[in-house]
Amino acid sequence: MVRMIPAYAREGANSSERKVFDALESIQGHDDWIAIHSLGIGRHASALQGEADFIVIAPGQGILVIEVKSPAYVEYTGGDWYLDRVPQPHKDPLKQLDGARRSIRRHLNNRDLLDGTEPIARLVWFTSIGRHQFENKTPGDLQFFEWELGWSDDLARAAWLVEKTLAEYNAWYSTVDEVGDDPAAFTAERAALVADALVSDFVAKQTPEERARERRVTEIKLLSSQEVVLELTDTNDHVYFEGPAGTGKSYLITQSARRLNREGRKTLLTCWNLLMADELQQFVGDLPNVDIADLNSLMLRLVGLPTNPPDATHDWYTRELPERAIAVLREKPHLGGYEAICIDEFQDIAGNLLLLELVFALAGTGRPAGTKLVFAGDSRQQIMRRTDERVNPFAIAKSLIPDLVHVRVRRNCRAVPGLTSGVESTLGQPIGYTRHRVAKSVPGGLSTVDIVQGNETGALAAALRGLLEHHAPEDIVVLSPFATKGSLAGRLLGRPEKSQDERWLRKQLQAEGLPGRIRWRSVFKFKGLDADAVVLTDLGAEAREFVAAQGLEWNDLLYVALTRAKYRCVVLQRDPAASPR
Repeated sequence: MVRMIPAYAREGANSSERKVFDALESIQGHDDWIAIHSLGIGRHASALQGEADFIVIAPGQGILVIEVKSPAYVEYTGGDWYLDRVPQPHKDPLKQLDGARRSIRRHLNNRDLLDGTEPIARLVWFTSIGRHQFENKTPGDLQFFEWELGWSDDLARAAWLVEKTLAEYNAWYSTVDEVGDDPAAFTAERAALVADALVSDFVAKQTPEERARERRVTEIKLLSSQEVVLELTDTNDHVYFEGPAGTGKSYLITQSARRLNREGRKTLLTCWNLLMADELQQFVGDLPNVDIADLNSLMLRLVGLPTNPPDATHDWYTRELPERAIAVLREKPHLGGYEAICIDEFQDIAGNLLLLELVFALAGTGRPAGTKLVFAGDSRQQIMRRTDERVNPFAIAKSLIPDLVHVRVRRNCRAVPGLTSGVESTLGQPIGYTRHRVAKSVPGGLSTVDIVQGNETGALAAALRGLLEHHAPEDIVVLSPFATKGSLAGRLLGRPEKSQDERWLRKQLQAEGLPGRIRWRSVFKFKGLDADAVVLTDLGAEAREFVAAQGLEWNDLLYVALTRAKYRCVVLQRDPAASPR
């Protein structure tokens, strides 16, 4: 696909520019093309300043400068233009392009990036008028060629329009003696240098930290677009958000808690995963009416214990502790008394009726009536439960809360499309998105590395060095199907290093995720969380046997692991025979 600079339509872009941006971004099969949107030209050749709506850089073909217009109608008479319902209706769009083209050519010449043979064509794209509505009464006019005009029909065939315009330009000027025209000399390497020169000031000044901040701003912007769902369901007391990973369910849960806080309702925001609870706390912050805690910590607090017993079994967590906590709430309901309860990763508790009884007891009512309940879940992420014990989380909640409203969220708000397509290919099945809010041109993806036996740590070091070129250490996480001691990172840190790569890894890896260090976790611990980049280790026959012995579904474990990444994921598989597929 075309590399878009910037990855999203710039702030202030009008609807016609957004249409062209989407059309260029959707071009397939031209991965070496670069399209720059809304390039401000401070070094203008004939004015104080100017702007090019779009510049398409196509190796082997040339450079196309595009001016986008959306008039109600266009009239060209006697060399004069009239574009109805545009700010300056009599302004000649081709002269605008000529000024931008001269400025670009002069700037690139000053940088010694042109030899004079590079085609630089112009195009006025009328996005509001169809080609059939155009009648050229002066086809021989000296001011322009008809192929320098684009129409609304061409939005569906942007690649054809770009190639046609450049081909017509090259065909004409190849016959003009005074004009050097050699599109073949405009290689991909030179095209990249040209793009760099046009936007180099911005790129050169942007630090990795600034790029990370820019990504965070964009991510919040994409997630905030989901808030319309909260407005549509605001009058419902009991709501269940269901959708695949990356559709903004946790964001909807946290925003629900924020709204309830503003209403003055005593609210509990909870989940089963301790790390997830910490993440919710960081995202929501300290609010006067909102308590945030994982259910295990909450139950321990109710029964007056600082920690779980050192020899605690599965029965302690799923039966004994919940029963004791419920008994305390029956005697002292004021210890709960929540007017609203928001639960993320609901599928983790749906199969345990004691935990659901605890939820209602925390409301002080023992029943859903009178309490605002907001749940979010993904049935495919039941990796804490054996396959034969899996349940339908929504169906269980609905059986207890008859008026529970089922809201399906299906728009990907987290992972770049290049990554999600790789995840779907690896899983052999779709994730379940209906569309992507993340731009297709945002760089990222999934790569798989087959490891030679004995070079596991070398492969991990190589993968991490590659990711560190794009992401800060604290934005990268190493995941494994195995717990701490059984994982590649855990084994490495538990013994003396044996190579330079291993010494480097020991300095980089940190389980606690301190600033400047790379986190490492089990897939189970990291469920519900995300990171800019993920390295998945320890995939092979041993991992498959381990997962099968736990009674878990291998593909669901992979689904959870792979969908933790937002931009890049590297899969390290120990032997090709045990491919993630």
